[in-house]
Amino acid sequence: MKRWKAMLAAAAVALAAVTVVGHPVRWTEAALLTFDIAAGGAPTPWQDVTPAPTRTAVRWAVDGRAVEADLYTPGGRARAALVLVPGAAALGREDKHLVAFAQSLARAGFATLMPELPAVRRLALSRADADVLADALRALHREGLAAVLGVVAISYGVGPAVIATLEPDVNGTVGFIVGIGGYHNTDEVIRYITTGTYRRIGDGRLHRRAPNPYARWTFMLANAERLPDPADAALVRAAAQRKLAEAASPTADLRAGMTADAQAVLDLMENEVPDKVPALLAALPDPIRTNIDALNLALYDLAALKARLILVHGRSDPTIPFTESEALAAAAPKGATSLYLIEGIGHVEFNAVSIANAWSIWSAVDRVLAQRR
Repeated sequence: MKRWKAMLAAAAVALAAVTVVGHPVRWTEAALLTFDIAAGGAPTPWQDVTPAPTRTAVRWAVDGRAVEADLYTPGGRARAALVLVPGAAALGREDKHLVAFAQSLARAGFATLMPELPAVRRLALSRADADVLADALRALHREGLAAVLGVVAISYGVGPAVIATLEPDVNGTVGFIVGIGGYHNTDEVIRYITTGTYRRIGDGRLHRRAPNPYARWTFMLANAERLPDPADAALVRAAAQRKLAEAASPTADLRAGMTADAQAVLDLMENEVPDKVPALLAALPDPIRTNIDALNLALYDLAALKARLILVHGRSDPTIPFTESEALAAAAPKGATSLYLIEGIGHVEFNAVSIANAWSIWSAVDRVLAQRR
């Protein structure tokens, strides 16, 4: 039923598009691509009218460093090239949803490179991921597969993608960055996943929703490896796994065996009081605090970013509040950002296309297609 609703929505948008003077072919493409993304690899009309892409494992060297990736080459002419950056995904570039998404983009004429990010498979991200992405962008630029180069980044992958693009020799070669469910300030994201609270720009009120237990405990699981004491790391992993299995599970027995470093991590994750978050963040052990800061876009000069930002975020996102994309848009150069806040898609759940949100999703997809040559 969801697929038929999505198809109906896409058809309605396509019909509206071709009746307006402008870019009817591209607008129809956007409608068909919207439905194809929502279908997640299931058969669609988009697949009937576009040649199948070719998936190839590639390995390039950039200044002696290896870039391992899968390259999805369009069956027709490549009209742009991009690096696809996943969020935390245990299967990495083998994740079936990411593979389907890459194929959808390649059918639209984007030569799509999805690099291997080892930390992603551990449900973690680090500053080192930005270095890998910068090398991937350098390799794509050098290969010259298309005149336009861009990035599509998902969830927590938005931070490393923007940081990579800010590298002096990369900034200026990237024409656009698509951020889906991304963030601006890591501290504010942690406040949200632990206490469910967030603020909008210019609004002093504290808004609240129920915290997302999965986001909270996977964050703790991912950061356990950064604790200097292996015994602490094992106890923090055990606490996170226990909480993932049952959020109400007690952790006092595990806490008793932890050093102050590990207890600081548990204190932050178990806290539900918004005003305590800054002090609890400051109390984190240096390796974890340093990694959080290294991925915090609020600490970077985004005014120097030359790429156009296309930001898409669900208003009801339970993992990263939509206000983070608002803040990211506000920090970027004026006039260089398009922001789409969409109802009903949760956290990067584009299978939730409906009559109510099809126009907004279609508009975002159309803006991405407009980056091609």
